Amino acid sequence: MRSTFFGLSSALTGIMAHQRALDTVNHNVGNTDTPGFSRQRVELGAAPAYTNPAWNTPTTPGQVGTGTQVNQLIRVRDQFIDVQFRDQNAKLGTFEAQSDALERLNQIIDEPGDTGLTNQLGKYWASWQALSTRPEGAAQRESLRAAADALAQGFQDTRTRLVESQTEATARLDATVTDVNRWVGQINELNKEIFKVQALGHTPNDMMDQRDVLIDNISKTGNLTVTTAANGKVSLNLGNQVLLDGTSDTARTVALAGGNVTVGGTAATITEGTLPGLLGIRDTVIGGAQGYIAKLDALATSVITETNTRHSAGFGLDGSTGTNFFAGTDASNIAVSAAVKGSTDVIAASATAADLPGGSGNAVSMAQLRFANLVIGGTTSTIDGAWGAWVSKLGSDTDQAGRLREVQQNVLHVATSRRDAVSGVSLDEEMADMVRFQKSYNAAARMITTMDGILETIVTRMGLVGR
Repeated sequence: MRSTFFGLSSALTGIMAHQRALDTVNHNVGNTDTPGFSRQRVELGAAPAYTNPAWNTPTTPGQVGTGTQVNQLIRVRDQFIDVQFRDQNAKLGTFEAQSDALERLNQIIDEPGDTGLTNQLGKYWASWQALSTRPEGAAQRESLRAAADALAQGFQDTRTRLVESQTEATARLDATVTDVNRWVGQINELNKEIFKVQALGHTPNDMMDQRDVLIDNISKTGNLTVTTAANGKVSLNLGNQVLLDGTSDTARTVALAGGNVTVGGTAATITEGTLPGLLGIRDTVIGGAQGYIAKLDALATSVITETNTRHSAGFGLDGSTGTNFFAGTDASNIAVSAAVKGSTDVIAASATAADLPGGSGNAVSMAQLRFANLVIGGTTSTIDGAWGAWVSKLGSDTDQAGRLREVQQNVLHVATSRRDAVSGVSLDEEMADMVRFQKSYNAAARMITTMDGILETIVTRMGLVGR
């Protein structure tokens, strides 16, 4: 026969199970705004039934229920949605890195603007034009030297800021690599803790949420593949290289080697994310054979070469000839030559010595250089046209990167909404669950009160029978 107090234990299981359910609701509500938190749900089930261990058991229909129990505390999560989110997060990392860098380059170029090269080139050509109308004028010569000096300084300043942008990209790459290594180390430690908890038969939901937040962070830096083992540990692959081996608890170090990202000393093939985005900006968009620095150098070289070729063929007021107007080789070191800095009389406005001092044939030729078609950086164009195309391409690239970032932000927002629909905490649902579990708790408590009354009858009143 079952115990007289059997009903008390059954009712007690109801109280304990629904108390756990209410605690879970409380935990969900308290973490509504916690980043990366996944709502939890108590899975209730019938406790193992009791069979009367006696010879007359067959006379008792069925088994006696023993109440309820908490089978599992579930972390509501969809791994498929996580994969989609992380893929889109990597794409956003690429577009954000490119868009941010290109927007800063636009600020550096300052076109159209008073300090941009377009304005400085215009003043330079205008100064030659003014000199051609009065080749012997000291004011015109001084104005030309000042315009040329400003143009040379403009080239140098622009190149310096481009190099600084490269340096900034390198600094951001270094910071990103440091973050990735730190996050991987934290995930490795969480792996060990999660394994210990699961070995005891429990589910460490909150630690899994913390780990997923770190994995999401890494997913923005590059293509990340996540594999979860039966023991609860995760292994990570960054590109085609193992970043974290959950089986052996081995975390490999991410580093930069030249133009590559390495994992454990081996180059990783990473196509999307902040890391390849910043590398592309640094080594291809700004640097590289077709980068903005190379194009700026090619333009400055053309200005130096073409100006010097025409200027050295003319004659200055002092009768000098063969004088270079500019010194230097590219945008890094272009400058007004020492001879021109020393005296404006060496500026060769005249085409022949016989035309001195009023000859202006060479000054006219210099002013017309503005309209000459030249091969600049492998493309035939005027000097102004080459710079205009340069600026136009930068503006187009910036606009396209901004649009791609905006589109990808919307795509990621959709993925985030899908994830929140599954894992996010809904206060309305939690309040409904709270009321439901509260009523069940009260009913279980009422059952104990009822059983207590029954036991009181048995203990205090059944002894009066037969008196």
